[in-house]
Amino acid sequence: MKRLIGAGLVAGGLALLGWAAYSTFRPVPHYALTIAAAPADAVKEIAPLGLSPESLQRVEIASPDERRPIASGLVAREGERLVPLVWRNEVTEPILFADVSAADMTKVLAAIREHAPEGAVVLAWWDLSRAIRLAAKKDAPMDDPQARGLQIPQTWTDARETESRRWGAGAPPQSADSFGQFIDALLGDEPQGAAALAKLAGGKPAYVAVHISDVWKAAAARPGRLSVGYKDFPSSGVSHGVIKSATQWMRDQKIDGGFAAEPINGATRLHYFQRKEDGDTLLAKLLPFSTSNPMQLERLELVYQHKGWWVYRLKD
Repeated sequence: MKRLIGAGLVAGGLALLGWAAYSTFRPVPHYALTIAAAPADAVKEIAPLGLSPESLQRVEIASPDERRPIASGLVAREGERLVPLVWRNEVTEPILFADVSAADMTKVLAAIREHAPEGAVVLAWWDLSRAIRLAAKKDAPMDDPQARGLQIPQTWTDARETESRRWGAGAPPQSADSFGQFIDALLGDEPQGAAALAKLAGGKPAYVAVHISDVWKAAAARPGRLSVGYKDFPSSGVSHGVIKSATQWMRDQKIDGGFAAEPINGATRLHYFQRKEDGDTLLAKLLPFSTSNPMQLERLELVYQHKGWWVYRLKD
């Protein structure tokens, strides 16, 4: 496990993608989102999840400036509610969601099914919670009619309200309060956050599943609470040399917050906190930032890690 954690902290298989700069470098005046029946090859990819093919649909997001979709995904429909399962962005920054492959989602949900015992509660962001309930068959009570945390470019001025309604549809109205408490728990320190998570679990054994993109989701949901930024460095992958250059850049910029490195399209993206104190939040401690060490957590125990996903057991 220590070897696994060490690898995760250094390379991590990080899937964290910033979103704010998309509007600066690739502005899109408007877009079109369509939902249609899922093609047979996409259905086959997630067959291990055991979902009804009739419930699966393909989402495509198109821009008038691009010949092919700029993002696409596979969702399961439960009445009005959409359950994101697979997502692929064809541009540098994520549109609505970070990239998630069918293989990774299948693996993570299988691990959650294995590690969380019968009667346990799994606390996660609303999109992952829906997948856990549907495919892993575990109690994952978090949901959000406001669909907070969608990664929407700033130039899409009309998109936030539209997409919040689309992805929030079908979620119980009363779940908004508990999901807000979940966000606040992640943004608190470890003692306060763990206590709040235990309260949300209602006295049941609790597990917490987080994804590296949750940092950006939390920043979008609570503007000003996290000072997240990023910078790309040329490379063929994460290496000690690139990390050295990146940390030197942070020193030159007088940025003393924690950072996480992600290989992306022949470059290394450095995600960092502008403020040092942001590394003290429970969410930062649960994820592979340079200031984090899962082995030093007092209230949570790491039970599983795969690429950008980290699953913890909340100690009694």
